[in-house]
Amino acid sequence: MRTKNKVLLGFGIIMIFLIGFIGGSAYYVLGGLNTTKIASDDESLGITKDTNTKDGIENIALFGVDDRGNTDKGRSDATMILSVNQDTGALKMVSLLRDSKVAVDGHGNTKLNHAYAYGGPELAIKTINQNFNTDIKEYVTVNFGQLADITDAVGGVNLSLTPAEVTSANSNLRMDAPDSPLLSGSGEMLLNGDQAVAFARIRKIDSDNARADRQQQVLKAIFQKIQTMPKTDYPRFIKEFLSIAETSLNYSDLFGLSPIMLNGNLAIEQYQVPDENEAPWGGTDTDGVWYWKYDLNAAANRIHTIIYGAGDASTATPN
Repeated sequence: MRTKNKVLLGFGIIMIFLIGFIGGSAYYVLGGLNTTKIASDDESLGITKDTNTKDGIENIALFGVDDRGNTDKGRSDATMILSVNQDTGALKMVSLLRDSKVAVDGHGNTKLNHAYAYGGPELAIKTINQNFNTDIKEYVTVNFGQLADITDAVGGVNLSLTPAEVTSANSNLRMDAPDSPLLSGSGEMLLNGDQAVAFARIRKIDSDNARADRQQQVLKAIFQKIQTMPKTDYPRFIKEFLSIAETSLNYSDLFGLSPIMLNGNLAIEQYQVPDENEAPWGGTDTDGVWYWKYDLNAAANRIHTIIYGAGDASTATPN
């Protein structure tokens, strides 16, 4: 799907955010926390008395924003729900396609990612809650444009590139990062932050799905570097990362998540909505805008099955 690339990128960056609570000096690490308060009452966030909830499960909205100055500035290129089960330690990620046609309070029916541009994280959360009958009250936003900084913070990443990918990545470097060294040759090589981003943004030589695969390669390479990083380096790395993240979570909230992050099992079940179960239609609608259109009620039911385990589990198979 055409938005899979940003979804994968957001998924990986948020995983880095969570990994940050392993080891290190918490006060030093969280010193750069950028906390922004939003409304906390149900009405403001679109939560109704009919919304499904379950004690011990907290749902957090995750947004990825790319601020390169293009026409998408301020829109959430990735929108996800992170579900944390405090009782079992299970982590589940539900990715919502940014081009989904949904109702946005005060703005009619439009793309899901427009809600963030119209009213920031608060309206974006309200939009998710109202369209998918969820109970989200917290969020984390990450700037995709800083992926290069994250990559550099782990010392670069090792990737294997084809000759065509090297040529295309160098074209991206000349346009987006002219001060960065160009890539030479092909095969296995160590990429700095700018080079990794240039690789992840390749799309002209094949397809958006291939582009998504490249971004996933970058993220996996980052994870591998984190896993081999001395624990003494974690505080520095996470402090750098938190400087580019914004959240409604406070210090107490983050410390509450730390036992799950410290249990040595960071496996996250990943899902995408819509998928074939919602029979999505993708194309230009009568207003001349490209959307994903699907049964929002069916999608909401599957989200509840994923998060709470109720309903037909066969409709909630991880991606």
